[in-house]
Amino acid sequence: MSGQFVEDLYRGQTFQGFHYDELLFEQKTPYQSIAIYQTPSLGRVLVLDGIVQTTEADEFIYHEMLVHVPLLSVASPQRVMIVGGGDGGALREVLKHPIAHVDMVEIDRAVIDSSREFLPVLNDHGKAFDDPRTTLVIDDAFSYMKGHRGEYDAIIIDSTDPVGAAQALFSDEFYGLCCDSLSPCGVLSQQDGVVFFQRNEAAATVRSLRSLGLSAGVYIAAVPTYYGGVMTFGIAGRDASVLQPEVQVIEQRVSRMSGAMRQYSPQVHAASFVLPPWIAQAVEGK
Repeated sequence: MSGQFVEDLYRGQTFQGFHYDELLFEQKTPYQSIAIYQTPSLGRVLVLDGIVQTTEADEFIYHEMLVHVPLLSVASPQRVMIVGGGDGGALREVLKHPIAHVDMVEIDRAVIDSSREFLPVLNDHGKAFDDPRTTLVIDDAFSYMKGHRGEYDAIIIDSTDPVGAAQALFSDEFYGLCCDSLSPCGVLSQQDGVVFFQRNEAAATVRSLRSLGLSAGVYIAAVPTYYGGVMTFGIAGRDASVLQPEVQVIEQRVSRMSGAMRQYSPQVHAASFVLPPWIAQAVEGK
């Protein structure tokens, strides 16, 4: 049955919406509502709690930038954790790296199951979930990380917006657990929203991560699905070099990867740290 979907993420403004040909999947779980739509222009679209998460048309931009920037910012990451990311897109990109192991910690099994069936493009037709290097952990990331101190060379936080239960993933307590779970060379990344409308989100993340002794900042990418201009991604590491990408070094690390990329390149990596003055000011809380 066809229809129209309208998102209401930003208070007082309704911008995001699309016409759909069919509602492919709908379920209310103990954690959230899940819907997957078939659309004429965006392909299949995943919506959680009434907020667009990803689309087949442009998911590669978001997932490649979320994953490859941090993983190529350190010399040889071996153990990775993904927080959330139940659609499998971030996992697919992580597995392009010569890592030893990745734990995907997703609280809602229904997101994984529905994405495997209805969003196979994102998870390489289930191969990402079934890769021998992958362990799917159905658990709350808060409790899980308490038992994995100092274990991960990279933590990728692929969360929803800080609305409702997801607000906890943007808290000082959560960032403290992430910091404790990083190895001595560790790095983390996360989505920090569209800075034009979510102006304080990146600033709060950077401030919290710096308070833990990490070198923290943001990089940017334009993702058409997320209305309002460029998206900021938070990044933090134990070494300040994660904020100072060198193209030649990154090119050497990229040569060890497998699989094609449509958005990411070493040059794009470096350029994504060049912030317009107004974004730089917003990130610093000005």
